[in-house]
Amino acid sequence: MRASSRAIPSAEVVVIAYGALMSGVGLTPIGPLRLRAAARVALSNARRGFSASSQHGDRFQLALEPIDPVLPIGAQRLDANANATAGPEGVAFTAQPTDLAKLSDAEGYSSGALQRLRQEATMQRQDLATYLWSTLSAVGFDTALFRQRLFKLIRYTSPHYIPHPVRLDAEHCAITFLPPGREGTGSERLTPTRGRSHSEDLLTALEACQRKPTRTQLAYLTACLLGGLHGVCIQDLLTPLAQDPAVAQRVCAALADEQPKELARFLGMTGLDHAVYWQAFGPPNHSIRRSGLEAFLRAR
Repeated sequence: MRASSRAIPSAEVVVIAYGALMSGVGLTPIGPLRLRAAARVALSNARRGFSASSQHGDRFQLALEPIDPVLPIGAQRLDANANATAGPEGVAFTAQPTDLAKLSDAEGYSSGALQRLRQEATMQRQDLATYLWSTLSAVGFDTALFRQRLFKLIRYTSPHYIPHPVRLDAEHCAITFLPPGREGTGSERLTPTRGRSHSEDLLTALEACQRKPTRTQLAYLTACLLGGLHGVCIQDLLTPLAQDPAVAQRVCAALADEQPKELARFLGMTGLDHAVYWQAFGPPNHSIRRSGLEAFLRAR
């Protein structure tokens, strides 16, 4: 299916967050933003876990990778009343270039480099996400070759996170940011952070907390899990935590500290008003139940 470049204005890009950026806490170091829209999304051909060592402290960060490496990652926007899905979920933000630049810099990928990619897309009369999708499709969805092409094109890459296209709603395109692993950064001279720290395999939330029982790891995990207050299904992150009551209790205490402030902080950091938020995510009591977070907190 050929990607459509008309449905989303070229000045806007849909960015899919699957970790800390799903919460107001995670967005605070970046914001305030003025996002155009937001929605929960169900991710397909994707798994997430903790792997990439952070540039911001002694912690593992979330990574997303395709289950089948020769197929693309997909995303389907969900309405506020949709039931939780079986796979991981995230949040799709519709961002203008200024906010996209902030998000890119926060992920460790130069916003200047992203602008150069946008310029290349404009020359091809495509928006950025569609251009990246076309490039990935041209190499048969081989992530390593895709990154090599990007590096050859703009002579830049990152060991932290790299923009990656996602098929959105079957006919549109979005981008997310993936931390490079064994497939490399696109440059033989730049080793991925995951490679330097020998953390290429995905860890569960519990394994990440056990290997790095630090405040920064707990704070980062809390920021990720607070996405559950907005109804994002996070069962894949929550389920392993129940195996260690002590770790689970620490997580619950951290969540309890942030929970009362999260909605106001999320609205302030995204620029969404209450009406837009309610339409996209629904009532908070439904959201926390849908995500699996309510059951996790009650079990403690």
